[in-house]
Amino acid sequence: MPKLNHSPEKPRGSIIVSILIINIFLFTIVSSLLVLANSNLSRAKDRILLLQAQYAAESGADAAIAALNADPSSSYAGTGMTETTVLSNGQYKSTYLTAVAAGSTSNEKVITATGKVYRAHGLSSPVATRKIEVVTQRSTTDTTSSVLSRNIIDIQSGVKNIYAKDLTVNGYINMNKNTTNLVAENITVGGKNTGAGNCSIGGTGNLVKPSSFSTPSQTKTNITLAYNNCISPPGNSSNSNFNVLTNQTNISQVTSNYVPWSQYMDGTYTNSLTGCADWTTGTSPRTIPSSGHTKQTHYPDSGSNVSTTCGTSGDLSLGSTQYNITDNVHVRANFCATTACSPTFYNPNSTPVFMFVEGSVNFSGLTTASGSGPIVLVVYGTDPASKASSCPYGGSLYLGNTSTTSAPKMYFLTMNGLCLDKTKFSSSPALAGLSGKNIYISTNSGSPFDLAMDTTFPTSSVPVNLSWHAARYRRL
Repeated sequence: MPKLNHSPEKPRGSIIVSILIINIFLFTIVSSLLVLANSNLSRAKDRILLLQAQYAAESGADAAIAALNADPSSSYAGTGMTETTVLSNGQYKSTYLTAVAAGSTSNEKVITATGKVYRAHGLSSPVATRKIEVVTQRSTTDTTSSVLSRNIIDIQSGVKNIYAKDLTVNGYINMNKNTTNLVAENITVGGKNTGAGNCSIGGTGNLVKPSSFSTPSQTKTNITLAYNNCISPPGNSSNSNFNVLTNQTNISQVTSNYVPWSQYMDGTYTNSLTGCADWTTGTSPRTIPSSGHTKQTHYPDSGSNVSTTCGTSGDLSLGSTQYNITDNVHVRANFCATTACSPTFYNPNSTPVFMFVEGSVNFSGLTTASGSGPIVLVVYGTDPASKASSCPYGGSLYLGNTSTTSAPKMYFLTMNGLCLDKTKFSSSPALAGLSGKNIYISTNSGSPFDLAMDTTFPTSSVPVNLSWHAARYRRL
């Protein structure tokens, strides 16, 4: 019987199983990759939203610093609970909240800014939130000039000679008499009169080189102007007496001459226990602060604006009394608003003292006692309507001519108009310096002295362009 040859039977369907297993494997890998990719994309979106929230918070901190710099009293406290929108589009919107609190010193503020991002306009809950803290400090490297105006210096026809070390003007200088001499070591003007000629310095007066300079190596008056010098000579050309630079495009403007009392009166200064009695009681001279009241020199307290409880309804009548100012003081009153006065001031120290006056000042004359140290009178008040006829550019600090003035240690600094109305001077130098929004000079011509600034006064102790800037940053 023949032997049958049986070959093994080939498995059927194994290829299908293999393909199925491979497909399952590939599907698993692809699914995992998709999940991973989606997870990465989601995390990336979350990071972008968190980054946008951080940007919003930083925008809030920047806005708070800008608000502090725009507010002379630096009382800005933040947005409160009202959110400010930074960005809004079809996908999301971002907002910030800010809170501004006092720092460890009077020249420090702590800004807490919270940035939020919402996916849609109608949603009330943010999908991303970032909070930061920025410590901002007030400081400056700029100091004032012996004469500084944030707008105009207008010199009237009765004025004979004005002597100053440095003049700095944002706007322009106008002189109204061909016999008027402006004598200065350095003149810088950043603007112009809008009339014909584009004059940074204009009118009919004369520019005169001083007979000597504070810096021995200097031999010419430096004139630096944003536009033309319309006083000729020297006009726009340098000569043996003047270095003239006109039509300069890089002259920096003085953004602010505001000096807050907190710059020099920190938390160790307290409110006066006697209201304003130091100024109104006792014989002359009166010491400010009175004995036993060291650093109690907020009169009547550390608030702001004129207080009706100080003096007579917010008016202190100083008369012809001498006041010995032994420390920095802050007075919430007008000086001599009802009746002009001619006081004498004396600083027994060699370092400057600052007198911060919330109201206006109305002097008929002024004296600084012999041997006095430097005094800076800072006037926050507005221009009173009563001075409008004699002071066309405002007179928040008014110096008249009923009495003579000899105050070489007194530097005037006003937020508004500074007006010298037919003022008579009994010494040279007559004042330490002038700084204001507008300066109007109508002094009595050479009777017996002209208006001269004390070139030795430490103007470097008087700051300008005080600004808040970020000093420290951290994410909360």
